[in-house]
Amino acid sequence: MKTLVKTRKSLEEAGRWDIDFHLPPEQIRKFREELICRVDSTAEIIKDKRDPTKRPDQVFQYIDISSIDVASGLIANPQDLTGAEAPSRARKVVRAFDIIISTCRPTRGAIAVIPVGLHNQIASTAFSIVRAKQETNPYYLQFALRQPSTLEQFRKWSTGSSYPAILDEDVEKTLIPVPDTDTQDEIAKKVVGALVERERALKVANFDWDATLERIRKELYREDARTVQETVSHDGDDDWPCSRAEIHSILSDLPNLDVDVSGRGNAKIQDATIDLFEAAPVASP
Repeated sequence: MKTLVKTRKSLEEAGRWDIDFHLPPEQIRKFREELICRVDSTAEIIKDKRDPTKRPDQVFQYIDISSIDVASGLIANPQDLTGAEAPSRARKVVRAFDIIISTCRPTRGAIAVIPVGLHNQIASTAFSIVRAKQETNPYYLQFALRQPSTLEQFRKWSTGSSYPAILDEDVEKTLIPVPDTDTQDEIAKKVVGALVERERALKVANFDWDATLERIRKELYREDARTVQETVSHDGDDDWPCSRAEIHSILSDLPNLDVDVSGRGNAKIQDATIDLFEAAPVASP
């Protein structure tokens, strides 16, 4: 049985009395000590907001928790809504290559990189919006945030029983392994490459499945069965940008975010030609 000695004052200051909260995380110790740092040393929490109901006829794309494919970490099905249809949670403005972390049931790992196509769109307030600093590759950061060592810490910080949740402050203090920038780019390239291959394999498998069902159906038709032939499209997967240099180049060409409230202290929204990383991931296949 685990035991831990704490003073009453420290327990009251933390506001938590459960032992799991106070015990140090175990999984993060598997990484080399010199790699371990807090999330807020590599990224910042962004709280830019826009109220879409002020423009009732304008269509926007809304990202909620159900939009995230937990298995792949991709945004699978954002909703097209008008401002009049916007739910009250549709407020957080996202930039291309931001990382969104579901703060509700965070151990599910609903953590995704914003693709370029969703730049300046709106996510639910149920997400923490994390923006990688200049020296951090956002795809690597997503990889680190989806690790068991990170999800273990999210579990420890969670409050509530039916719908455990964490806060932006919990994300900031979470420990992750962060290697040098070249290694980050190398890992990001491997992760994105594997994801591309996964998506291709799924497309081929789905096509084969549909073709098989079609052949079976046609065996029951009056006419002879015909072979179904179709080329599976890769939708430009080979051009998926993942290095810091490519990401920076794309960001420099994107328009400024349209926000009502900037969640970056006194920082002004920067012009797109300025290095957008300083003030502070995937094109969907």
